[in-house]
Amino acid sequence: MDALQRLVFFICICFKATQTESSWTADVPSSVEGLLGSCVVIPCSYNYPDIAAHTFTGIWRIDDQVIYHPTESNTMEKYKGRTKLLGDLSKKNCSLMIENLQQSDGGPFFFRIELEGPNKFSYSNNKVSISMIGEPNPTDFFVQEEVKEGQTVSAFCSVSHSCPTYPPSFHWSHSGEQHFQTQNLQNGQWKAASTLTFRSDRTDNNKPLRCRVTYHGGKQREPSKTIKVKYAPVNVKVEYQPDVNEGETAHLKCSSDANPVSSYEWHSETGVLLNKGQTYTMSNVSRHSEAVYCTAVNEEGRVKSSTVQLNVLYAPDIETYSKCSSYNGIVKCDCIVQSRPPSTVHFVLGDRVLPSSKVEKNGSVTTGTLQTDFGSFKFVHCLANNTLGNSNLTLFLPVNDNMQNIFIASGAGVIVLIILIAIGVGVVKKCRGQSDGTPKSDLSTTRSDRPAEPPRYAQTKRKENYEDVHCNDSYGNDSVYGNTETDWDESVYANV
Repeated sequence: MDALQRLVFFICICFKATQTESSWTADVPSSVEGLLGSCVVIPCSYNYPDIAAHTFTGIWRIDDQVIYHPTESNTMEKYKGRTKLLGDLSKKNCSLMIENLQQSDGGPFFFRIELEGPNKFSYSNNKVSISMIGEPNPTDFFVQEEVKEGQTVSAFCSVSHSCPTYPPSFHWSHSGEQHFQTQNLQNGQWKAASTLTFRSDRTDNNKPLRCRVTYHGGKQREPSKTIKVKYAPVNVKVEYQPDVNEGETAHLKCSSDANPVSSYEWHSETGVLLNKGQTYTMSNVSRHSEAVYCTAVNEEGRVKSSTVQLNVLYAPDIETYSKCSSYNGIVKCDCIVQSRPPSTVHFVLGDRVLPSSKVEKNGSVTTGTLQTDFGSFKFVHCLANNTLGNSNLTLFLPVNDNMQNIFIASGAGVIVLIILIAIGVGVVKKCRGQSDGTPKSDLSTTRSDRPAEPPRYAQTKRKENYEDVHCNDSYGNDSVYGNTETDWDESVYANV
């Protein structure tokens, strides 16, 4: 029995020892990637036998040296202030963070737990090493690179890292709505991602969209992609030399901002198509040349420029309706000139050159007014000149009031004289009509009806009758015949 009891006791002891040993376990990755100068978190979980534990002391070691102890004085000098236990030991989490990672921090490291009394265990069979990298891992960057203006753009930027306590930060070169996400991968690796959403604009065309990733410790990555934004033409304008001399040639060029590049059309102000192409040549321009505009066209739309009117320069042209006038005895002369640039207007009166008393300018029209004592002059010269030439016109002065009265009186006298002459001519014609008409008819009648002997009459009587006739001396013979015809009638009536 003694031998049997000893065997049973030995088996029980072995079984208990085996059970106790299998209860002390830890779960750590064999290797963790760490960025030099940044931080790394070693994920760790452990297990211990089912015993009542109230105090927990977690220690991290490399061989027989302590890299982390809750009492910092027990920690190696080179790790002081750089290591921190992140996990809650009472919840069997033994994760460790190492900051400002150095090349010599490669490990391997293992975890040790100390509970009350003799319950202590080093998980030396579960070691973890750190694989150092000098630069951050490449960044995954995705965005739709060709969009239309106004379309929603979504950009995605993500990186892998091993420090979830201080994940990388993201900064986008474009404003918009941002969303941050993090994901636990495996073997101590994490994924951090940022999504940017914005509405595209023509100002985004051909501009790089950048995603700058900053890691704990200061190292950065900044990938970029260039976005192509299609949009209708904007800033459509005509480039030209505004001032051109009349008769010369003007060269106009249309420009715009568009994607795809615009084609161009030229139209008159009334909408008539003049030309196709980026440039347009206007030959022999004049002051009457019509205004034009250009239209930029691409697959996204067509947009017109503002209307362009050339500033055509020409020499003075004095209007023929320029004149001198009188009102209430005041004489003034208005000289109206068409020119561009505006003209200087002078007047020449006799041997004097007089400036305009008043000058009015309205666009291309310059009106110079002269008001002075014109004396007895009958006309004045209007002179206009600008940088392109000169012109002159003679303006006749109106007659003053005294001379006007003389002219009116003279005119009235002439009219009265004409009337008197007309009356005189009428009287003469009447006298001639009497001598050539009735007497001859009476003679013929007397001679045919009465063959009596012609009467005798005294010469003195004919003389008296001659003197009584009121006709001009130039018609003396007619008067004699008249008188004769009158005596002849009296003779006839006497014989009867």
